[in-house]
Amino acid sequence: MSKSDQLYSELLYLLHRNAYNNLNNIYDGNDSDTNIISARQLIDMVVMLKEKTSGNLSNELEQIQSLMLSELESLYKEKIKKPKINNESTKQ
Repeated sequence: MSKSDQLYSELLYLLHRNAYNNLNNIYDGNDSDTNIISARQLIDMVVMLKEKTSGNLSNELEQIQSLMLSELESLYKEKIKKPKINNESTKQ
């Protein structure tokens, strides 16, 4: 792997790790808008990088990028579709 490929891989890892951490900080009753917004911005950055580098990456990097993006999108969808627990639903 070339030095630039290694740096690109590290950039993807940093974006992935930060988005993943933001998503893991979202749990029932604590849907922090800040975590959701931050995670979405980081995922959007990975999407943008994928679009801008299309056709210019090795197969290995394209695969890594696609897997990371797929994992983040899946976790994001799972986290935002969970119903929020609030006081109104517990009053009944």
